[in-house]
Amino acid sequence: MNWTALLTLIKRENLRTIKIINQVIWPPIISSLLYIFIFGFSLGKNFEVGEVSYLAFLVPGLIMMNIIMSSFDESSSSLFLGKFINYIQELLIAPMSYLELVLGFLFGSILRAFVIANLILLVFVFFIDVGVQHIGLYLYFTFFVSLFFASIGLIVALWAEKFDHLAILNTFFITPLLFFGGVFHSIKLLPEFFQKISLINPLFYMIDGFRFSMLGTSDGDVFTSMFVVLALALVAFFYTLYLFRSGYKLKQ
Repeated sequence: MNWTALLTLIKRENLRTIKIINQVIWPPIISSLLYIFIFGFSLGKNFEVGEVSYLAFLVPGLIMMNIIMSSFDESSSSLFLGKFINYIQELLIAPMSYLELVLGFLFGSILRAFVIANLILLVFVFFIDVGVQHIGLYLYFTFFVSLFFASIGLIVALWAEKFDHLAILNTFFITPLLFFGGVFHSIKLLPEFFQKISLINPLFYMIDGFRFSMLGTSDGDVFTSMFVVLALALVAFFYTLYLFRSGYKLKQ
């Protein structure tokens, strides 16, 4: 493992995030606050979900939503821009393996997701009674969900031929699955048929497991959520590594 090359690439990804901080860090925090004020304070201030207030219920879902979106956006935009300006060719001839190259992109995305998640949580704890009850699970779900969507971002960036292609997955898959995955509601409030439909949504397990790590309550089994998230992350990671090693749309 060429640690110097790996750490340099991670540093480059972090510096890229810092340079565009006004585009990638503050907007998720502001949008999360807007969701809280609109759905929490305005519509759900007297509403409870199980044993917790609706405000507290919203927080884990909003944080996970931003973890998903930020990790996908970071990896997909970084790699696609590298292809667009031909910067990726410099990395391909550098003395580093494909594993190190993939890990560099992925850890840059994961770190960005961690920063955004914790900044949003830090803002919320000032006026909402919410915290982290299971720190190990909090880190587990943050890491593996970020790993999964960062890997998906790289896969999409490899496939994409223009910037519009990057928005396809986000618009037609991620956003709808998020809204039906329990960000704003408990699936127990849905009719039985739609509860069963929700159980085939992989994002439900990410949101539900993360909510358990913060509130100690969930709609499903936390061990099932842990298994689903781990399995998805590993499959996506190894498939991404396979695509890089095969040179898919990299050596054209």
